This record gives sequence, structure tokens and C-alpha cells, in this order.
Amino acid sequence: MNYRIINKQVFEQAQVRSVSDVVFTEEELENGMKLAVSKKDPTLALFLVDVDGQKKFDVRWDDSSEVFNGWYSAWDNFVWCLSVVDTENNKEA
Repeated sequence: MNYRIINKQVFEQAQVRSVSDVVFTEEELENGMKLAVSKKDPTLALFLVDVDGQKKFDVRWDDSSEVFNGWYSAWDNFVWCLSVVDTENNKEA
């Protein structure tokens, strides 16, 4: 596994059912709730965010951010980014 789960409970919930009932702290409302992060590049992370009262998923990498409505789209994007990180790290080795 080339990523680390930060919030296991919400990470697992997102895979099987809605996350609309997840409660955010004040800080998480501002910055999002980190669910997973790449082990090789800490700037690559998957967040749960609140956008105008709707829970969405945000894949952040370096200075870019892409917001997704659904888990599967966000997860596919996060995994694709992980594969790019792995490829870049293998070239440097």
C-alpha cells in the first residue's frame, strides 16, 4: 500500500455509504478532513470537504485541487496520482 489512511472510520464509510452525516470540526470545515495521504509524496492527499453544505471529495497535490461529488471518481483520481508519484520516484532511483 503506497498510501496511509488518516481517518479510517470516514474512509471506510465513504466506500459503502453516504458521508453526509459526517460532522466536521471548525478546522475541518475550513480546510477539509484528510482521509488518506501518499507515503512517497505528502503533498498528495484525499480530503472530505464541505462545499455549500454538501460533502465532496477533494484530491490535492502540490498546488492543484480537484473536487469530486462521488467517492469512486475521487478514489480513481487519487490512485492515478499515486501511480504517477510511484513512476516519478522510480525514475529518480
